Amino acid sequence: MPTQDRSPDAPFLDADAAASALRHVEAARTRAELRARLVPSWYGPSAAALLAAYGIGTGAANSHGINGIWGWAGLLAVLLGLGLARLRKRATGVLVGRSPARKRAVALSVAAALALVWGVCLSLGLGVPVTLGVAGVVLGLGVWAHSARQNTTVTRKLREGV
Repeated sequence: MPTQDRSPDAPFLDADAAASALRHVEAARTRAELRARLVPSWYGPSAAALLAAYGIGTGAANSHGINGIWGWAGLLAVLLGLGLARLRKRATGVLVGRSPARKRAVALSVAAALALVWGVCLSLGLGVPVTLGVAGVVLGLGVWAHSARQNTTVTRKLREGV
């Protein structure tokens, strides 16, 4: 069996250097995941405007008895919303999806918020048209606030050097 000598030409890594390299790789991966969670500054206002406009339009259509056209506009609003979400993901350069558990949690919290807004508006006697408009505005502002809060959290974590 040939002997292995430690000549200066032979590559050599000790355990500490290997562990350090692994820590650097893990830190880089964590930073990339955090950067992928940053929301572009245009996303919150755009989503808020889309949701508010649709809610107000639906309320106005309901009050005038022309609900049919807003069904089609709802399909357009959903497609625009999905397009905005896709653009938001692509703007980061990394496509990171949410886990099914996270998706369920978001859906339940949105449904609870809308139910609360709906109940408050109807208990105040605002009627369905105004309630639809208020629900759209509240949902839009909620998306915007969530985007801003997420960016604040991610920026803080990146600054702390996760």
